[in-house]
Amino acid sequence: MAPISARRSEPRRSKRLKSKMASDHELLQTKPDGSATCASTHCTTQRKNKMARIIAQSDVTLPDDVVIEILSWLPPKPFFRFKCVSKSWCALSSVAYDLNKHFQPTAHGLFYNTLPMEAGEVDYFSTNASSVGFVNFSAEASEVDNTFNISLDSDNLKVVDCCNGLLLVKGWDLGSGHDSDLYVYNPAIQNILAVWHIPPLKHLSRFYEAFSLAFDPCAQSQIHVVCFTGWCKEGVEYNYFQTFSFKTGKWKSTKKLGHGVRIITYVQGTFVEGRVHRLTTRKEILSIDPNRCSYQKTQTPHSHPSSHVYIGQSQGLLNFLTFDNNLKLSIWTLKSFDSQEWVLKHQLSRMNSVKNLVMHPGNNILFVASQHNRLTSVDLNTGKEEELCILPRGAALSHTSPGCIWVYMPYYL
Repeated sequence: MAPISARRSEPRRSKRLKSKMASDHELLQTKPDGSATCASTHCTTQRKNKMARIIAQSDVTLPDDVVIEILSWLPPKPFFRFKCVSKSWCALSSVAYDLNKHFQPTAHGLFYNTLPMEAGEVDYFSTNASSVGFVNFSAEASEVDNTFNISLDSDNLKVVDCCNGLLLVKGWDLGSGHDSDLYVYNPAIQNILAVWHIPPLKHLSRFYEAFSLAFDPCAQSQIHVVCFTGWCKEGVEYNYFQTFSFKTGKWKSTKKLGHGVRIITYVQGTFVEGRVHRLTTRKEILSIDPNRCSYQKTQTPHSHPSSHVYIGQSQGLLNFLTFDNNLKLSIWTLKSFDSQEWVLKHQLSRMNSVKNLVMHPGNNILFVASQHNRLTSVDLNTGKEEELCILPRGAALSHTSPGCIWVYMPYYL
């Protein structure tokens, strides 16, 4: 039997702990959609840290299911703060991460580039100041850094690619000639993962340079950048690609593409099944394996020569999209890379004049930038359209010039 003093101290200690937990519970409020958020008037950083110290210093061990329940309701910033309370909390955080709706693959918004205006028109090839715009879809997206001013040291910035929550951003200064840098940037946690310096372009006829980002969240250290280059010399066209590995910090050997295999630089690529996919001028899909530095070509469904073509991925499947002169949109899904069999999944008629398209990675939703920079979402299951906003006039959206939009789904690890 425990001493009397010990037996008497137990109720008092329990009351104190309950009082502190009840007080700290008031720091969390629940939104109408069921997600937890910090009360703006009470949930200060100091009180959060105090709560962490209380739990860490307490000699009362909470059951694992209670810890998981607590972590599964926290927003991203408090989640990563509280997982550092103890080793046991850190071990349980992986389970809570999968249950936490804040980390589910949901679209938080769209990134797009804004370009300078010249005589009232967008100058797509100007070297003057450019910036990055962001369309907000959710309350959580208010924490997304779309200015990059704090982290990236460049006067001018533009998004080159987006892959599984990471951005490939090109930055340059007005007085630096053609020198520029590439950043792999995570806007959710405002963290730079890698930086590469791009030397000035060579003085060769019709020289072009395009980049794609490859990132698989299941293999966090395997970040690759695929660089496509090409030029014409004495009437002969040369096209190459090479990959940069974040893990090794080196460029892999340059590989020459087949004769006449040239990517369309103004059509964005996509990353599916561990490969980067880009559309070629022959309306073939070039699939690059960045680990092996190899490629294969996939034939696309027949389309009219004047149709605008796009590629994208949704729910882990590669899609080929065509938009013809009759304002009809057709979406094909690749059933198998081995058989190269395509299946027609959706057809939409009487679409407005389309400037650019991008697919939602997780749902059957299509985002369309149309005439007058109207941004709408289209539910491919029902055909229902919803206007989201009007993008600024300087937004780079043209399907015949280097302008793209990217669906952003945050990555927090």
